[in-house]
Amino acid sequence: MKEKLPASFFVLILLMLLPVGLEAQTGSPAAPTAALPAVYGSGVQSPLRYAGEAGPANQLSLSMGASTFYDDNVLQRNSDRISDEGAAFESRLTLSRRTENLAISFDYMPYFLLYRQVDQFDRLNHTADLNLTYRLGSHFNLALYDIFGYQNGAFQSLTGQQIMSGLASPTALNQSVLPYTIRTLTNTSGLALTYVKSRRTSLTLAGGYNDQRFGSRVSSSQPLYNSRGASGNFQYQYRVTERTTFGLLLLHQDSTYRGGEGFGSNLRFQSESAFASVGSRLSPTVAVTIFGGSQYIRLLGQSASGAAIAAQFQPSGGGSITKQVRNTALDLSVQRSVSGSGGLYALAKNTTASFGVRRRLVGRWEANGQVGAARVDTSVLQFASARTDALTGAFGVTRPLSRGSMLRVSYDTTHQVSKGALPALWSMDRNRVTAGIDYQFKAIPLGR
Repeated sequence: MKEKLPASFFVLILLMLLPVGLEAQTGSPAAPTAALPAVYGSGVQSPLRYAGEAGPANQLSLSMGASTFYDDNVLQRNSDRISDEGAAFESRLTLSRRTENLAISFDYMPYFLLYRQVDQFDRLNHTADLNLTYRLGSHFNLALYDIFGYQNGAFQSLTGQQIMSGLASPTALNQSVLPYTIRTLTNTSGLALTYVKSRRTSLTLAGGYNDQRFGSRVSSSQPLYNSRGASGNFQYQYRVTERTTFGLLLLHQDSTYRGGEGFGSNLRFQSESAFASVGSRLSPTVAVTIFGGSQYIRLLGQSASGAAIAAQFQPSGGGSITKQVRNTALDLSVQRSVSGSGGLYALAKNTTASFGVRRRLVGRWEANGQVGAARVDTSVLQFASARTDALTGAFGVTRPLSRGSMLRVSYDTTHQVSKGALPALWSMDRNRVTAGIDYQFKAIPLGR
């Protein structure tokens, strides 16, 4: 199945470049508004950074890289394992701009994988992430975000994805469990209007859209579930103290799953959720967020067996803790909710845990590692009893060389087991070792 990049992806790039160009001409001084401590559902995750480490600001940067790798299960099939070597070629465009009224960040990375024997994945891949906030007045802020991915194969770019801190958004697409597919297209976007009533209180109305589609399968298994959903939410935030914020989130989601066979070829779910959360900076180096609540789930229509599924309440909750010091940064997150299953089942209970760490070593070396565990459970569908457990791990080291170049070596692994009355048995193990060099061109400043 040939997928086309949505026109909205290119429109967002144009919308982004126009205000940046105007702001660069006016040269407005940067005066960012102090952000409240994070509460659940308040925004996207941010990269894990060391204490005092700042992200790129007011600049346009470009980097390029080349890698070689060994993959011991290219087609993700334990019964018919094929190992192969290959090369990857990548580039990354990053833009960051902050003024008195505008904050914008954009990250776009195209990359190409070239295997020696297997040619199913020899295609161009894309990932893009846009976040824009504009101050409409003294009390109103308008925010826009869009996250896009077009990927061939299960593993992402070899450049090494950034370790993220904090909890994933309640409307984020499931990427913890790997489906049996050659190509995946994902897009998540949203718009939010925030009324800042006072220094302590803010109210936000937001709407979002998500789309996840799968291409050719790597085996003769049954079709995967493509999904499309819309959401709307209201969020109240109150700063209790200078270090602690309370949040209340009311969320409506409407999701449709099509194409699969095991639970019905066309399923539509609606959910109403209420979450209370607290975000607090316990010390200058430690931040904590916890949340809890309930979800009311209902199926519109009937299942594949013709039986109706009774509406039900499901508990949800989780938390994260982040510690940032000069030479070490780490994040631990745990989360449970009812959401999409990444193509395997349709709606399911998702329980995830992740731990990420960055560490500066001697001789300009830096190490980073991340482990994760996930369980997708179909008991929410009542007539089905199946689950998929996944364990993932990644470890890498990097070292600056000279004149903007960077050496990196990494190891990635995944172990996935499916049990129960599945529409298709899907279990696999996969490992990959990568070595490469990146080159960072001189950044172009975009004003102060």
